[in-house]
Amino acid sequence: MKHYYYAGEDMSSDQHSHKHHDDNKTIKINCGGERPERETAAFRAVSSEVQRIDEADTFYKVLFQEEQFDFGNNYNANNSTFVPRRSGVYYVAGTVTFVPDAQELAYRVRVEIRVNGVSVAADNDYWGEFSPFVNAVNVNTVLQLEGGDLVEIFVTSTTPGRLTENAPSFSTRFEAAEF
Repeated sequence: MKHYYYAGEDMSSDQHSHKHHDDNKTIKINCGGERPERETAAFRAVSSEVQRIDEADTFYKVLFQEEQFDFGNNYNANNSTFVPRRSGVYYVAGTVTFVPDAQELAYRVRVEIRVNGVSVAADNDYWGEFSPFVNAVNVNTVLQLEGGDLVEIFVTSTTPGRLTENAPSFSTRFEAAEF
């Protein structure tokens, strides 16, 4: 079992923590106590590597290895998971650029935002044969999240292909900000 600790070992008496469990990991979040000033919670992470989508109609967790910024320490690049430290309303978005292996086939790509393993927002695009463009699919929503929720991006396609790394002409990114 993997353990991810987002909080220091020393928590003061006015702080508490939440734990989330699933089959493969335990995540401990220091939710903080009373604070006179509110800390900004926002992050943006991008994919720094090509990710294969080898099986059609199978969901894959999208990996965003490169953290561009993380105000509030809410994002874990090791497992591409956003874990808000406190309850609140958040804007969450995920974008993937998909390139099919066989460009002569029509296909569909679906991207989902999942909270604690449950799809809460999704979008999909359909592309016909011989498109000269790559397919960038974006999903975004405003969510009321609890401190310690696990927020992830998943993708599926009706054809094998690859997700591109983030680059000036391609966009594969994950971002969130608290209101």
